[in-house]
Amino acid sequence: MYQILVVDDERIERNGIKMLLRHMQLPCEIAEAANGRDALEYLKDHTADILLTDVKMPFMDGIQLIEECKKDDRNEDMKCVIFSGCSEFDYARKAVRLGVSDYILKPVDPSEFKETITRVIQELEAERAEKNMKKKSMQQMREHALYQIVNGVNVAEVLEKSGGVLTKSDVDCFCRILMLETDDDFSEKWC
Repeated sequence: MYQILVVDDERIERNGIKMLLRHMQLPCEIAEAANGRDALEYLKDHTADILLTDVKMPFMDGIQLIEECKKDDRNEDMKCVIFSGCSEFDYARKAVRLGVSDYILKPVDPSEFKETITRVIQELEAERAEKNMKKKSMQQMREHALYQIVNGVNVAEVLEKSGGVLTKSDVDCFCRILMLETDDDFSEKWC
């Protein structure tokens, strides 16, 4: 399920974008805000995978909104798409500097919009898959480190062999391991 935040000061535009998104039948929840300030307020308590924003709005424009979003670590994976009637080069240049996924001119062409959203969702899925792979790989490296430590390899050597991927904090959680080996049936003696 994707969380999409649509930000535009014109209700008709917001409704048009929401209609296009519904027509695409994406697995998504759509929220909306009338300006950048309201969008930031929404993002304090919610997350968004995709931010679709106009540029020129009262209180806070779309460029300022994206700049503020980029400052918050919770929004680091959020994809930003600008849809605007402004074709001024300065806005586009700022958008590129901020890492905006696309800049769509109004009136929004439905086929261009669909192509853009499809591409952005594919990017999100690829990034999620890569993060998941990295997470699994790190878990396997930690387990292998534990195996090495239990079998007598020095912690410093384990860290060195990891090539800097593992840090001391990755193996610190292993410092309180107690292993008992007995020939007796443990459950009969101690339970």
